[in-house]
Amino acid sequence: MTPLWPFASSLFLLLVCTIGFAQADLVSGSNSKFITVQNGMFYKACKPTYLVSMNYWSAMNLAASDAAGGNLTRFQIEVKELWERGVNNVRIMASSEASGRGVQPFRMYPALQESPGVYNEEIFIGLDRSLVEFAKYNISVVMTLNDFWHWSGGYSQYVSWATSNSDIPYPPSWDPNLNPPYGDYTTSGSWAAFTNYSARFYNDSSITTTTQNWFRNHISKVINRVNTISGVAYKDDPTIMTWELTNEPQEPPLSWRVRVVDTAQYIKSLAPHQLITVGFEGKNGEWWFKRVHAPGVIDYACGHLWVQNWGYYDPLDRTNKSLATAEKFAAEYLENLSKWSMDLKKPVILEEFGMARDNWENVDKGAPSRYYLYNAEAGTTHKDQYFQFVIGKVVEYFKKGAAFQGLGPWAYGGIWRPTDRKNKFNQSWGGDPPHEAPGWYDLYDTDSTMKIIQDQAREVLNYLDTFNSSSCVTSYSRTLTSQAARVR
Repeated sequence: MTPLWPFASSLFLLLVCTIGFAQADLVSGSNSKFITVQNGMFYKACKPTYLVSMNYWSAMNLAASDAAGGNLTRFQIEVKELWERGVNNVRIMASSEASGRGVQPFRMYPALQESPGVYNEEIFIGLDRSLVEFAKYNISVVMTLNDFWHWSGGYSQYVSWATSNSDIPYPPSWDPNLNPPYGDYTTSGSWAAFTNYSARFYNDSSITTTTQNWFRNHISKVINRVNTISGVAYKDDPTIMTWELTNEPQEPPLSWRVRVVDTAQYIKSLAPHQLITVGFEGKNGEWWFKRVHAPGVIDYACGHLWVQNWGYYDPLDRTNKSLATAEKFAAEYLENLSKWSMDLKKPVILEEFGMARDNWENVDKGAPSRYYLYNAEAGTTHKDQYFQFVIGKVVEYFKKGAAFQGLGPWAYGGIWRPTDRKNKFNQSWGGDPPHEAPGWYDLYDTDSTMKIIQDQAREVLNYLDTFNSSSCVTSYSRTLTSQAARVR
């Protein structure tokens, strides 16, 4: 495949996965500490970098105080685990919204934003604490500012706030009140009704001025926040690589691109040294993908890949037939993302993908096949093969200079297991968010899948050692490079 950039075949990305700098240095150093995009590649500390990423959406809640439902000890253990596996980037939530109708099902609690403009300081401190912890291990962060789905509040909660706290028509989900508790699927609710309701955030002219103003206020609140632990403003913190506008917007109106550009320009005016991406899945096809990612203020493209959710994989099929179907679809999908991003001359990250455990094992143990059961003891045979395939494809594109600059699976459950007790807010903070059956897409610390992720880090680092290119040399870059052997 012809490289996107003429020199991409001789100058590739250097994986930087090291503990490196004191938090106090963040405000005094040069802009080289921020990750930048140059000629379609990510640069950090003057060197190209590849993202070995991980979705870790619950970080701000997990790092909060015990009184606020957090578990700081567990959080610190898991961040170190990620670092030991070669992970150098995480994608987390920097937003969650509470209902005006009391505690709602399948939601993050406590929420960061309790009502428009009113914030839970304990959760904000959890976000502060998480950024400091990630900085200790030189793990950069993608901060997601909104969400189409209901598990964080997101668009649907903004709509509810703007319509006198109207009822949110929640979609189908697992039912925690049935026995066994994990994975009993209830069909009460409608995906279409929920999607239409949530999409009013950007397509209902009677409320969009209100919802967009609230969203802009939230953006300002987060970006301008001064970390209570480090004393560094978020907008000045190189730990924050990216501000992501949202997560998986569905059914956007044609006019949405105008809002994307307007919102991104606003973020850039507040945080000029940090990157911006959209949070778009890519499943809508080439026209939408390019329309959303083409504006110059969007620094890089992203995509999500969900073979089971989109009907290309059956976790109850013990044969390789369904797995082969999933891999075929994934290969075609990744090829499209690469080509479309090359056309835009922008890097792309596969920022979400995943696969269930070997759930036919649960049926073998007597569970009805109609149940979505995700027992943590089930194996990861198909998951491992699929991860090896997807990661291998992305690394292959990366080596060819074909737009891909990393990927991040969904999602890290770490040392948590579905049998663990929930906290006093009825939250478990596993890898799967509250609206999905616990254990569905979790990556546990002892899973063999984690070694595949570690091997990715090692492969890319060893490959890039042969190029050893740098546009400058600083004490900071020397510190990073000197410790790169950690993942070997």
